[in-house]
Amino acid sequence: MSPRNEEQNEAVKDERREQILSAALRAFASRGFAATKIGDIAARAGLSHGLVYHYFKSKEEIFHALLKRAMRTSTQTLIDIEAAPLPPVEKVRQAAKHILESIENFKDSAYYFLIVAHASVMENAAAEYKELLGSSAVSVQAMARILSAGQRSGEIRDGDAVGMAYTFFAALLGLALYKLSARDFKTPDPEILVNMVKK
Repeated sequence: MSPRNEEQNEAVKDERREQILSAALRAFASRGFAATKIGDIAARAGLSHGLVYHYFKSKEEIFHALLKRAMRTSTQTLIDIEAAPLPPVEKVRQAAKHILESIENFKDSAYYFLIVAHASVMENAAAEYKELLGSSAVSVQAMARILSAGQRSGEIRDGDAVGMAYTFFAALLGLALYKLSARDFKTPDPEILVNMVKK
């Protein structure tokens, strides 16, 4: 059997990293950060403690990687939607549709919502966690700008655009949590969220 080349080695490393992150995502979501040990993550991943430590120095580093991924994905989605050449109400519709489809089709999406919510209420959260969480304001502000534009064009109901944006994302967070906890959960029609803000 011939030895793996550099490209194959990198592929194996990436696969192992994803294996650890996927296991950690579920461990943190079900047990919380404080109660989760490296051993819990290793057991879920089917790997040894040593191999987990080979890829990550600590559970803090793993949590940071998950939080960074969650924030980067959600922020970029809203930035892209805001920049699209669409009417404001259609941008709201696209945001609702994209996020709800993600929650419906990829269970990890709901776990990521939970990770962000958990990080938001952690006592003595590390500075790097707080910095990442601060990027959530980018998504809120992007949605607020979309809503403000819709108010000016008469598509969106009057009111505090920032407060409406927070309410929009709070509803999505709640739906993500129901996705994980309710056996009979069915993802709602995106129009329900659109109608929260549409005139």
